[in-house]
Amino acid sequence: MGRGSRFGALQFAFQVSSAHSGMIAAAEGYRAMPQGPECSVVIPARNAAPWLEGTIESVGMAAPVEILVVDDGSSDGTAAILARLAAADPRIVPLAGPRRGAAAARNAALAVAAAPLVAFLDADDRWRPGKLAAQLALHAARPELGFSFTDYRHVTEAGEDRGTCFGYWPGFRARHGAWLEPFVLGPDALAQLFAENVVGTSTVVVRTALLRDLGGFDEALRQAEDWDLWLRLAARAPVGCVPLVGADYLMHRPGNLSQDAAARAAALRLVAARHHAAAAALDAGTAQRCTARLLVAEAEAAAAAGQGWLAAWKQMLALLRAPDRRAARAAAAAVLRAAIPGRSRPRPSQPA
Repeated sequence: MGRGSRFGALQFAFQVSSAHSGMIAAAEGYRAMPQGPECSVVIPARNAAPWLEGTIESVGMAAPVEILVVDDGSSDGTAAILARLAAADPRIVPLAGPRRGAAAARNAALAVAAAPLVAFLDADDRWRPGKLAAQLALHAARPELGFSFTDYRHVTEAGEDRGTCFGYWPGFRARHGAWLEPFVLGPDALAQLFAENVVGTSTVVVRTALLRDLGGFDEALRQAEDWDLWLRLAARAPVGCVPLVGADYLMHRPGNLSQDAAARAAALRLVAARHHAAAAALDAGTAQRCTARLLVAEAEAAAAAGQGWLAAWKQMLALLRAPDRRAARAAAAAVLRAAIPGRSRPRPSQPA
């Protein structure tokens, strides 16, 4: 099936609930305004009852948007909350379907998006004031951009601040840390994002037509599908950045740390293999930095599985590939955990 026909089929995979038909009629009235929405905000929601209302509120009222919320087979009351919110806000378009994962949910919303730009927002994240307006202004000034992104802050369920994404990645920080105004990454954007995935899904604004042309997210990937998409987009069009903290990313405690870490490491390896040649053609050194990332992910998977010395070995290899102070600390800590039984396992050390 071609990509265009796949998106047509997606419209039937996630259907507008009949209970929401009146709300959708009101929303269609909004979408049929002469100017139409400037941006389609896409929110996949799977058992998001505790966060959904605050997430939608964070979109704000500054820009003319439609808010496409895809209930991905929730069982916790998400649908009822969504119905209540949609009844009060005609911008909200509820979509519902069986559980298929965040990639499929986002693609389903993309299939019906009415705006020339799409902005992603996960149901447990929050945008900060001014985030969307700044990116829409950038895209208006630079229409050739394929997508743009902002920085984001990691926040635990207890409200603990775990720092920003841009602050974590040394290469990006060294190259772009002085920017105070929006900028374009440069012709080697794909190589930059291959070496360090500084893009958080809830910070992205992307051209709808380009996203559809690329087929959206790869639904066969259960993890790292976002990184794969950013690399495909960067291969096709310039990438913009607004250097502000535009979102708060909620860090959940994983249900099965060992399985989650192993699946993540495997997905990262697969995506890296897809894009290695294109990235290396732009910057030969990018492979070393990406390999270091992959080794860290594998070290975290080994540590989660109780394989302390394997984790230490992987961290040491990562240090050799991309030596810096943080990598040295991580390697030393891994050796100590392996040598001293009973030391606590590390939490994931790099952004998702």
